Amino acid sequence: MNWIFLAARLPVSTLLTIGAIGGLIIVAWSYGRWRAAVKVALVIALLEGAIRKWVFPGGQELVYFLKDIFLFGAYLRFFLSPDPELRSYRLDAPTGSVVVLALVLCLWAINPNIGHPILGLMGLKVYLYYLPLVFMMPYLFRTQDELVRQLTWYAYLGIPICLLGLAQYGAGANSPLNVYAQNEAREGMGAVTFGLDTEIVRVRITGTFSYITGHTVFVCFFSALNLILLTLEQTKRKWVLVSMGLPLLAVNAMMSGSRAAVLMIALLLGGFALASFTGRLATSRYFKLTLFWGMIICSGAGIYVFKDAWMNWSSRFQGAGDTVYSRTVLHPLAAIEVAAEESPTFGVGIGVTQLVTAALRRVMDVPAPPIRGIFFDNEFGMVMNELGMLGFSVWYGLRIALMVIVWLAYWRAPPGILSALSLSASLLSGPFLLMSLVSNHTANVLLAAIIGLGLLPYLKPTVNRRVGRTPNIPKPVVPPTRSNPV
Repeated sequence: MNWIFLAARLPVSTLLTIGAIGGLIIVAWSYGRWRAAVKVALVIALLEGAIRKWVFPGGQELVYFLKDIFLFGAYLRFFLSPDPELRSYRLDAPTGSVVVLALVLCLWAINPNIGHPILGLMGLKVYLYYLPLVFMMPYLFRTQDELVRQLTWYAYLGIPICLLGLAQYGAGANSPLNVYAQNEAREGMGAVTFGLDTEIVRVRITGTFSYITGHTVFVCFFSALNLILLTLEQTKRKWVLVSMGLPLLAVNAMMSGSRAAVLMIALLLGGFALASFTGRLATSRYFKLTLFWGMIICSGAGIYVFKDAWMNWSSRFQGAGDTVYSRTVLHPLAAIEVAAEESPTFGVGIGVTQLVTAALRRVMDVPAPPIRGIFFDNEFGMVMNELGMLGFSVWYGLRIALMVIVWLAYWRAPPGILSALSLSASLLSGPFLLMSLVSNHTANVLLAAIIGLGLLPYLKPTVNRRVGRTPNIPKPVVPPTRSNPV
């Protein structure tokens, strides 16, 4: 079995050559099958951390770009040569402000402090590369049945990832399953472990992701996905989601030590529960009962079955030394204040402080920028430092515009899958204004995907035809109207 790990021992130059050839093949394939390419990219987003840790530790940069290569071919096909069926539909969403703000943000790539045009393009990639997904996702699925069926299978992928998290929690800091935590745990750093003052040192799990933040994002988005599917009458095998999916996600949230993940699950449960009483959400007659039993099972799994994880998470929550208010309000304001005082008018340059840009700068042998960026552990400060006050306003204006658009989509959607998707996109968009997105590529791609699906209520036929559609021509998921009944 040693041949499986051969790639881990190959020189970087060889890996780059193989990667370039493979990249061209992937782009060509993705161009011809853009829908499949987008779906592959969304699966890779869940697995790339595992590939980087255990399969290609010597070629982490190549793995980092893998899903982006699949998306590049899909972007070319969708925007330059769309399928004929797509021309008969239009996304009637008020996205003009989003497009304008994205184009304005591109001006920050010419900041002379960046030092090289390619580094400026890399900075744009970090901020805007996944934005096209917002406009593509409404066309991704041809029918509502296909949408529900494939989202269900995608939700099932979360179960083995969660089981891996359980194995990591029980394996210990020196296990090969916990590559990320080994050095830090040996040095006594509590950032990646629980219980350093006890005999058993538990590791904060990462699942198939490179870092804890990626696993936190996974827990948040898959909790929303499970709730979406539970609202639908046509979702099959709901017992898998209720008895395994949601409880495992709740337990993984605690084992990661992330307060944000647990609080996000609570926000999603509360939002779906409130929406279920409005009559605008679920088509399942038993959604409220299913949600109630799901909450009972999740609570029981966390407090009784996995009591050790609950105790470790509670201890971390109580001993963190800050509050939810300080984390969500005081820390961002302090970071913005410091960045505003220390940064140039237009910032140090888009992407200058990103790790991937620094790695590319070393590969290209580009000197360090004249004005170096400041490290911030809060994304508000990082964005202010890179873009300056004006760029900061443009970036967060774009984010808020997307949040408002998807919230309006929820209010115009009929009860069912479209309503549930728009609601989940709304509930996730708000908290991620405060969480890491620019430097968290897992969150970046998943948030763009869920917002894109949340815009489905805006998808309309270009012409209202009196005659039924030719059965051989598939169609995207379109919300039912009087002129376009499902």
